[in-house]
Amino acid sequence: MLACGIDIGSAQTKCVIMDGNAILQGRGIVHTGANQQRAARHALKAALREAGVEEYDLSITLSTGYGRHSIPFSQKSETVTICHARGSIYRYPETRTVLDAGGQEMTAIRVDAEGNVLDFAMNDKCTAGTGRFLESIADLLNMSMKDFRGIKYHETDPLFVSNACSVFAEQEVINYLEGGKEVEDILGGVFEGIAERGASLLRRVGLEDEITFTGGVSHISGVSSALELVLEHKVNSGIDGVYVGALGAALLALDQSKHR
Repeated sequence: MLACGIDIGSAQTKCVIMDGNAILQGRGIVHTGANQQRAARHALKAALREAGVEEYDLSITLSTGYGRHSIPFSQKSETVTICHARGSIYRYPETRTVLDAGGQEMTAIRVDAEGNVLDFAMNDKCTAGTGRFLESIADLLNMSMKDFRGIKYHETDPLFVSNACSVFAEQEVINYLEGGKEVEDILGGVFEGIAERGASLLRRVGLEDEITFTGGVSHISGVSSALELVLEHKVNSGIDGVYVGALGAALLALDQSKHR
């Protein structure tokens, strides 16, 4: 048995393939762009290639994310909140609180031992703290998102950057640049502002051990480090955090195929 999970985000589309024992066999990631179906197809092809299988070998495909209802070859769909909860438990079994920071939204989730959602709080009214916001900051600084990975938060002297509004935050960054401030210190403030916004959401759902940081923003170590400082607590994170939603989708697909 092979199950496929596809997470169609606003910025990136991720795909994972798992076998019947919930062991990862292949994964793929592409930029979503304007055509969600094409992005899903390309991510699927990459995952199939890594797994060494063909599409007809798949038993079930479940989609999640921003474009989950637009994928014709997906038999099932589920919300990204539910998928990130389940995927987080798969990656870190003791997880009880999750922060998902994706392309356009940031969500705090409280989960039980099986990865079921007990409560959640979402910031979907403003892009502050999301991948889109970081892309805008990168453009202002004439940098790329990849460049952010080399910035060590603890080596910066963070400047205040608003965590309440992306427009205000971007203007503050412009003002700092015009004032000759160090780029590293500006980014330290950006990372801290994102961490404070995430911490506020986490406190709304109730902080419980362990805390896991997922989504595309989670692979930027400076944001993870700032989040740990703000929370005064260890946070699980890593470069594969972007795949957690797709992992959860594949796990849910496995569950549904077993109960057919």
